[in-house]
Amino acid sequence: MGNSPRPVLDHQLESLQYDILGLAEMVESQLLEAMKAFRKRDVTIATRVRAYDKRVNQKRYNIEERAYTLLALQQPIAHDMRRIVAAVSFVTNLERMGDHAAGIAHIVQQNLGETPVGIELPEFDEMTDIAVADLHEAMRALETNDERLAREVVAKDQRVDELYHEVYVRLVRQMTQNPSLVEEATSLMRIAHDLERFSDRISNICERISYMITGVLYEDNPEAVES
Repeated sequence: MGNSPRPVLDHQLESLQYDILGLAEMVESQLLEAMKAFRKRDVTIATRVRAYDKRVNQKRYNIEERAYTLLALQQPIAHDMRRIVAAVSFVTNLERMGDHAAGIAHIVQQNLGETPVGIELPEFDEMTDIAVADLHEAMRALETNDERLAREVVAKDQRVDELYHEVYVRLVRQMTQNPSLVEEATSLMRIAHDLERFSDRISNICERISYMITGVLYEDNPEAVES
């Protein structure tokens, strides 16, 4: 058993979860702003997104430190230990999702800002909408300990993968048919990759939620490796 009274530990775990949900909101906002910068080719918004990434990073590290302190001082039992270790995985993935949003903003800054749109990709809007909806569902699964919902979110990631493939094929075709679009198409491929990886990390979070609840490691794609 832990050294601290149960209500104290419960309160600390609830506080940790509250901060994880807050970090998820920050990352969602970061992605939406990055995509706004992309659609408007707005360097000012892109610059703001990249600056905001420092706040995301700091919150991630603060949550991690609290999690490590709980492990060191509270000697949690098995289920509580899974929640604390999972918290570190959650914030690591969320912070890297922020990196992908910042990556989109960086592409706008360096390659797309103030340039006319030569290639329209409506798939990006759908990829963004799916990512935001899945992040909401993932956090609801975390709040409610809903392992079934977590698995459902993982399954929905397939649609983002399909859209990524469609975008990739279309951009290759555009570059082949019109060499003047190569530079823009290359930048758009990088944005597509960031969107796809953003969603992949939501799946990582949901797989960890499943493990946190059940104690059994669930991987929809066992060949995938977190990076």
